[in-house]
Order: sequence, then C-alpha cells, then structure tokens
Amino acid sequence: MPILTIANQKGGVGKTTTAVTIAHGLAIAGWKTLLVDLDPQGHIAFSLGLPKGPGFYRLIVDEEPIEKVAIPARSNLEIIPGDKRTEKAKRAIVVSNFPMETITRALKHAEHEVVILDLAPSLDVLHVSALMASDWVLIPTKLEAMAVDGVNEVLRSMAEVAERGHRLGYSILPTFFDRTTRETVVQLNSLVETFKEHVWPPIAQDTKAREAPAYGKSLWEYCPHSSVITGFGEEPKIGGYVSTMSRLMEVLSE
Repeated sequence: MPILTIANQKGGVGKTTTAVTIAHGLAIAGWKTLLVDLDPQGHIAFSLGLPKGPGFYRLIVDEEPIEKVAIPARSNLEIIPGDKRTEKAKRAIVVSNFPMETITRALKHAEHEVVILDLAPSLDVLHVSALMASDWVLIPTKLEAMAVDGVNEVLRSMAEVAERGHRLGYSILPTFFDRTTRETVVQLNSLVETFKEHVWPPIAQDTKAREAPAYGKSLWEYCPHSSVITGFGEEPKIGGYVSTMSRLMEVLSE
C-alpha cells in the first residue's frame, strides 16, 4: 500500500485542491483510496461537501481503528476528516514515546490501495511523522519566489528524514500557471533547470478550480473539461491533472 504525502511549507499553492483532485481521480480509476486531512482547517471534507470532523484526532488520540473514523466520500474514496482538534492530536504526538512513527503505526492496518496525506503549510511533528510514513512526496507550488522557497523547505525536511534511514521519492507540481505572465514562465524555467525531471508539467490557472469547493465538488465533477484537468498548449506544455494522474499512477505502481 503506497502512501503519498502532499506538502508545501507555503500556503495558497493549491495543495488541498491537488490532494482532493488526485484522490478522487485515483478513486475514479478504480483505486480504493483513503485521503487523510492533517490540516486543522479541515478543508478536505469541505471541498467534498462533507462536514469537518475530528477523524484524525480520533485516529491518533483515541486510537480508534481506521474503519471507524474513515467516512465514505465518493465511490472508492474514503476520507479521515480534520478540524481544530487536529491541533490537540499534534500535541499528543509530541509527548508520545515514538512521535516520528505515530502516523506509520496508525495507518499500518489500512485496507486501501493507496493513502494520501494532506499536510498543513507548517513544519512540525505531523509533517515529519507523515514523511516517515510515506513512499512519495508531491510538492505543489506556485511559480513565485516564496512558494518555491517552500519547496526547498520540504526538501530539507526530506533530507532530515533520510538521515533517519528513510529515503523518499518526490515530484514538484507547478500550479496556477499563467503563460501570459513573464515571471511565471521565468520561475518555471528556473525550477526545471534546478530540479530537472522532478518537475512535472504545470497546472493551468483556472477560476473554476477556486469555485469547485463552494459547491462541494471535486474538479472531476465540477469542470471535467477545463484546462486545469485536461491541460493544453505546446511550449511549455500545460499538463493538467490528467497528466499528473498518469505520472502518479506509474510512480505508485512501482
């Protein structure tokens, strides 16, 4: 069972949108998927038209089994929702005997084909514990200096985890790409020059991606034919989440 973490130390980069879109996309493709919200804002449930809840708190603090805290969201897709009590769960992890292994232990009995962890934009014990549990990290980033710095922070955290003997694969997913803005193109070229094949084709900026959560729908439901899903263009190629899904399924199948 592969575990994928979606992370960036900078907020507002499309992280939760990416988590929901990928999780629902895998579910549509027939993968039994579990999406876990590790962010106290609880936006995973909100984005899917479901109530926020203390699912992660119950999993970690009350040690309830996954089958009791996971709730059906779509066909083949279950979520463990989060809310403000996730902060209490984090404090409980800090004082536990083996904080770095907490999430690994909590997920070891998951009967899913893939687990996706959506992290808050902060560096704390949850972040490191999630990385320790994961097989791959997907790093969404806006093409601006502060967001790219958030990418570097995630990579530094991964290096610390590697020192503990756990090495992770990773990909960088540029988001909110606007080919008409010179700075966006410059930042994309710089990112590719620095990280080479780790950079996947960017996701186009699209107002529909911001509208979908208000209707409690994933992008596959709200705007399946939009550029944010299908991609467009030649130079640079705008991949869309269809392209991201294709690459990700290859990674998760290895």
